Amino acid sequence: MKEHLKSLTIVFLVAASVVQTGMLWYSSPSYQDSGATDFENIPPIGHDDFQKEDIHQLAAPPEILFHEEGNHRRILPGKEHRVLVDQLHHARLDKPREIEPSPAQWKALMEEENGLELRFHRNLPADVAQTFFRSGEENGFETEDFNRIWIFGEGENNRVTVWMISDQTQTVVQATALIQNYDKVMDLAGRAGGEPLLPYVKGDKPGLKEEDLEGDRVPHVFYLPETNPAVPRLTYELEEIKMDSMKMILFRNPNSVEEIRLSGDNYVYTDTLENGRTLQYNEKHKKMMYYNSASPPEKESTPEEELNTIISFMNRHNGWTGNYLLDGVETDRGNGGSDYDFRLHVKGLPVYGPEQYPGLDTISLTAHQGVTKYGRSLVYFSFRSDTKEADRLPSGKQVLDAVNELGADLTKIRQIYPGYQARTEKTAKKKSLVLKPVWVVVFQDGKQGYLATSESGRDARWTGAEPNPF
Repeated sequence: MKEHLKSLTIVFLVAASVVQTGMLWYSSPSYQDSGATDFENIPPIGHDDFQKEDIHQLAAPPEILFHEEGNHRRILPGKEHRVLVDQLHHARLDKPREIEPSPAQWKALMEEENGLELRFHRNLPADVAQTFFRSGEENGFETEDFNRIWIFGEGENNRVTVWMISDQTQTVVQATALIQNYDKVMDLAGRAGGEPLLPYVKGDKPGLKEEDLEGDRVPHVFYLPETNPAVPRLTYELEEIKMDSMKMILFRNPNSVEEIRLSGDNYVYTDTLENGRTLQYNEKHKKMMYYNSASPPEKESTPEEELNTIISFMNRHNGWTGNYLLDGVETDRGNGGSDYDFRLHVKGLPVYGPEQYPGLDTISLTAHQGVTKYGRSLVYFSFRSDTKEADRLPSGKQVLDAVNELGADLTKIRQIYPGYQARTEKTAKKKSLVLKPVWVVVFQDGKQGYLATSESGRDARWTGAEPNPF
């Protein structure tokens, strides 16, 4: 009798479950009806290979210089660069203090010491630069920003010296750090470095003189090769992200988004059910800017929290359509956050341009308890469609001769590094993006230009805006 009652109870429960499931099925609106974007329905944009997992991958320096007894070689983003970054970011900085190195110390550092120099193309606020290291601790650095991190020393018991250098404020903060397997790190860097480079300080002749290092607390040193480096010219087919995809990514209820045409090629999209989310779009330039003011910040956030928020947000829709690295930061703690710019790198080189599609080379984000601003181009290119043509960069002598002809002051050069200048090319069937190898010339006042090999191959030619900004 008990077994019979137990069976009836089980049958009743199963039947009730089926009825309840049916009621929920027919009473709940479908995804299309509700308009709510589920995580599974968010359309991915970029390839999985470009998504970031940790802050140090996003805040990695775009170039690492390997110094060995006066010999210098450049390591650009790639497999070996990635391994070095993964090793170095575990370092914990200890006992930081500001120092004033003498000209003799600078000369010894550049001509005698073995080490690694992490070079950023723009100054980063000190608290942002510190996020590269695993410790992530606030060390109380008095200087405002850094653009170079020089690691050197014998590595006894894996203990090394670290100089955090600011060319802009002419300050150096010295610390010590523990880097596991430092000898192996240096061995890898030695194998990964490119062709030999010559150092230039205050002039068109390579080499270091102690008198050249006088007058500045921190000397501006840039490095150029003696020969013409072979760097291929690349061509990619352009692709476009659909606006419907961006609406599904950025709005909780994409079906309730209203399109308003402002003027010409400018549109604005707003959510009629939820205030605070706005998407502006220029159809001609394929440039969008998203704002979310729905949740005002309650407290000030740290750069580590903001960068982690950016990584989570971008990975949610595979937003990195290439290898983007942190390029610059505009700090605005008064409004509860900072603006972060990330630059596209192809084959290890930073990309600049094209003018037709502003934003194709950079992605900008602001984060504070969520992403509050997101700017990018909806045009990108597939890395599976590249074609290569042989090309070369100008030699060091050709670069400096060209800068001299422009009437520029060589002592005012802050950095010179290799990059790609982008331009669009249209055929009957498609639009393409051509990446031309150039030297990027940056001056102390922030002005920037590009030098490429001339058609004859015998000299360098200016490819920046006309007239030149010098």
